[in-house]
Amino acid sequence: MSPSSLLRLSFLCGATVMASEMAASRLVAPYFGSSTPVWAALISLVLGGLALGAHLGGRVADQTKGLEPLRVALCVASVMLAVLPFLARALLSGATAAVMTGRVLEAMARVALVTLAALPPLLVLGAVGPFLVRVGLGDVTGAGAHAGRLSAASTLGSILGTLLAAFVVLPWLGTARAMACFAGVLGLTAAWTLSWRWRLVAVGVPVAALALGGQALPRDARALEVAESPLAFIQVLEAPGGTRRLVFDEGFAVQSVWLPGQPVREEVFAHYLLTPAMGRRAPRQPRVLLLGLGAGTSARGLRETYPGAEVVGVELDAEVVRLARTHFGLSPEVEVHVGDARMFLAGDTRRYDAIIVDAFRFPYVPFHLMTREFAQAVAAHLVPGGVACFNVGRFEDERAVVDAVGGTLASVFPHVFSAEARNRSNTLLFAGDAGLGERLARRAPALPDTLRPLAERVAGELRAVAPGEPLTDDHAPVELLTDTILLRALVRSERL
Repeated sequence: MSPSSLLRLSFLCGATVMASEMAASRLVAPYFGSSTPVWAALISLVLGGLALGAHLGGRVADQTKGLEPLRVALCVASVMLAVLPFLARALLSGATAAVMTGRVLEAMARVALVTLAALPPLLVLGAVGPFLVRVGLGDVTGAGAHAGRLSAASTLGSILGTLLAAFVVLPWLGTARAMACFAGVLGLTAAWTLSWRWRLVAVGVPVAALALGGQALPRDARALEVAESPLAFIQVLEAPGGTRRLVFDEGFAVQSVWLPGQPVREEVFAHYLLTPAMGRRAPRQPRVLLLGLGAGTSARGLRETYPGAEVVGVELDAEVVRLARTHFGLSPEVEVHVGDARMFLAGDTRRYDAIIVDAFRFPYVPFHLMTREFAQAVAAHLVPGGVACFNVGRFEDERAVVDAVGGTLASVFPHVFSAEARNRSNTLLFAGDAGLGERLARRAPALPDTLRPLAERVAGELRAVAPGEPLTDDHAPVELLTDTILLRALVRSERL
């Protein structure tokens, strides 16, 4: 085999490894999220498989005289990569439900089966380097240069695969089709010099997976529309009574709710509507900033509660905004910006009567929106006497994240109060001047009938939060705190 052919194969396999890893991160996100711990586990699995493959591949390469065994193995790897998204849907969907209901061993078994299915392609791709070095080794004096060229080609392929997957193929084709696309290219290259049967299998299976890619992600039977954005898998669900809900991934957390003709009154969303009533200035036509617009439930509720309110929404995902306008009646009078909340604040010069931070995506809150530096930016964008509201995740009585974020806010704002939503997973933190509860109680009678009971309840339940060791941009272990809470909850459920 010519040196240029070896370099091309090394380049392509490097691209396939990184493109598949990028796609795999999107594959597990609907079930386990895309937090740093999830990425760490995924990268460790990939590197471990490649390392073991390199070890075994080197030993096999010394016992063979050509590349045909490697080509056959690459054909099998391409088929397994193409079908992996479908296997993940069948197994991981049940794993998430098992975790949420306390069946931890079942969840671990499902994850282990998917891991075992992902391991063989990694072993084969890890074996490519040693095989190509051994086959292309002409003489001892040129061994270093030959190995260096192959390593450089593989690394350049990895760079290209990463960029193509992240900026072109994944946004264009989606997760399953992207993996099928790269698997097909790998299979075609590997089977080029093999029999037509191998070519048929190595290319035919990825092509079939490409055609059926839309079936490889979870879909609820109530879904009006499903969409896969570069950030999440999104579903619009409609209940028999007409209520629509926007959910991410498997839908254990509802991002937005809409029942046409009915006011906003659900827990958490309704809490946000109380924020302007806590400010020093009477909330006649408040200017409110929503950092985490979702499909616009809070924006709609604010405009209903405070006629003439100026509502500005920031949403990270453009696909969510599209669905909001299509299925949730998002008003064109709401000023919408697509982008990161913190970056928006850095470029915005306006001040607001209320700022609501609702970037909570179950089970994690983005760490960079929970630090002292971000709280300072929020405070700087409030009018004198304005109020900020942060939605923070908890699990029943596990409040490690709530306490950390509350202590951080209390190191910036004069007064911080907490209020528990009547569920297992949300605590609202209100930050501003003294007298937040008193002003809310005084203004409760002027609020709509649907909000008045909640306003009276929250005014009586607000609890002061003391300053604590603040989370900072340099050190904010929000994900570690969340993972610890989840682990303790799972251990308790197993004991029960």
